[in-house]
Amino acid sequence: MIKKLFSNTGLLLKDIIFQPGINIILGKYSGAKDATGINGIGKSTVIRLIDYAFLSDSAQKIFSNKKYDFLRKEEHDIVLEFEINNKPFFIKRDFNPNSLIKFGTSSNKFEEFEKVELKSILTNIFLPIVKDDVFFTGNKFRTIFDFFIKDDLDNRKRFEPLNFLKYSANAKEKAIYNFFLLDLPTKDLINYSEQSKEYEKFDSAIKTAEEKIKFDTGKSIQEYRSEKINIDQRILLLENNLDSYHFIEKYKDVEKQLVEVTKLINYKLSEYNSLDIKLSKIKASYNINQNVETQEIRKIYNEVIENFGNLVAKTVDEVIAFKNNILENRKKYLVQKEDILQKAIDEILNDISNLEIKRSNYYKILDEKGALDSIKNTYEELIIEKTDLEKNLQVIQQIDEYQELLTNLNVTISKVKLLISKDLKQFENRINELRKLFIDILKNAIFVDESYDNAYFDIKQNPTANRKKLPFDIEIEIPKADALGQSQLKIVVYDLMVFLSNIANNRKLPDFLIHDGVFHGISVKTRINTINYVYHKYLKNINNRKFQYILTFNEDEITVPASKVDEYGKFDFDFQKSVVAIYEDVADKTIFKKIFG
Repeated sequence: MIKKLFSNTGLLLKDIIFQPGINIILGKYSGAKDATGINGIGKSTVIRLIDYAFLSDSAQKIFSNKKYDFLRKEEHDIVLEFEINNKPFFIKRDFNPNSLIKFGTSSNKFEEFEKVELKSILTNIFLPIVKDDVFFTGNKFRTIFDFFIKDDLDNRKRFEPLNFLKYSANAKEKAIYNFFLLDLPTKDLINYSEQSKEYEKFDSAIKTAEEKIKFDTGKSIQEYRSEKINIDQRILLLENNLDSYHFIEKYKDVEKQLVEVTKLINYKLSEYNSLDIKLSKIKASYNINQNVETQEIRKIYNEVIENFGNLVAKTVDEVIAFKNNILENRKKYLVQKEDILQKAIDEILNDISNLEIKRSNYYKILDEKGALDSIKNTYEELIIEKTDLEKNLQVIQQIDEYQELLTNLNVTISKVKLLISKDLKQFENRINELRKLFIDILKNAIFVDESYDNAYFDIKQNPTANRKKLPFDIEIEIPKADALGQSQLKIVVYDLMVFLSNIANNRKLPDFLIHDGVFHGISVKTRINTINYVYHKYLKNINNRKFQYILTFNEDEITVPASKVDEYGKFDFDFQKSVVAIYEDVADKTIFKKIFG
């Protein structure tokens, strides 16, 4: 639970001490002549400061606004104290966007962290994964905390209960986080979402590829598959034309000389290759291992000594000297031979170079006379046809591969949908508990003379839904939900159902729920009934698990005059003792003790 919000720099009007149960942050009319109006005095700012301490990006963006520049100029900070399992924790932040965040178990001793690091730590503290089938992927600390902390701006943007997220989430993402909060299995739902993303990715790639084929060829993929037969035939015809090409009669003499030069070049190249191989062998033969040769000589000599004794008069050293003499003579021979081969190779390369010049001149003659136009055009046409075909065939092959992947993914998605269906059947009792709690909240929240018939919370299977949709529907209905107040009440009832259910089941989640501006448009009687209901729920849990319900109101939104008690009802607890902070519409009684902005 949240224990205390304070500042070491004197930023706040006073420290805010939170308590178990109902916590009211109240805005009052001062009646002073210089009153500035009750909006902007600090009620929502308290919530945003709590949210800021808990690393909210949206709260940080608000406090980065120009009208809050005084927070940085005056070097203010805030400290939030909270408690988990009776162990205190503190988060300390200033308002410089580049500052590290301080975190510790004492208000006097902190360690500094980057925001990403601290999010990971707080995820483990507040949102430990205790079930294999109820979890969420990634570092989603703030995503889940957006359910537990809602300021007035968030609530204005929230039009339906399931969408408490601050980013534009798709139906599958919303379902995953709501299932996690409802303590329903998310494992198969996450898998379904991932498989669906893969399907969409490959499906989109196929459409892009098909559009490319259409753009390049003017034909659909099906038309191009048929056209490929004609393209293959054209390519074959062009290749045959090139194979059987003959120059006309007046170019025969040039053609003959061109053929002779080409033959001679080929012969010279063959001769060059032969000589080059010989030269390589000569160079390789320089690398003789003298040690190995010496050892062999010693071995032979020893055998000779053993068998013939004094018949051999030469010593090993003489043999080695003899061997070295032979190698030296051999090296001189190889050098001479290498020089001869290198000269021969140089001559051949020179001949080839001259022949290439001659052949190039013959081609030039033919080109100038237009003799090569036809063959050049044929080559160009062949190259274009082959290039286009190869390029488009690669696209078609990619499409075919993706189509196969989509077929496999369809099978996988169908299996996962079946698993989700089994999960819902297995957790039918859990869903029934939620249904009953939803109706119980409504019974105690709405007018006595109002009907709660046709009001329900339900999760219904939808086996006919395609892969773009969920295989189930989460339905939340209350009477006259199209009216503004009732639409807001639907959000309140859903939030309380989720929160109170998790408290009752002793889940390891935050023990606080913060509603700022959620009751706009809802009647005073319904507000009082709802808060009284939460209070009685708290009393029932007081010896089991405490929790906090933190709300903001202007006094005219929640105060009941004596003359209206019979009409609106009254609180079943001491309202004044539940007020943890009061702000008024004069400068020295606002949260920051000044009018700013």
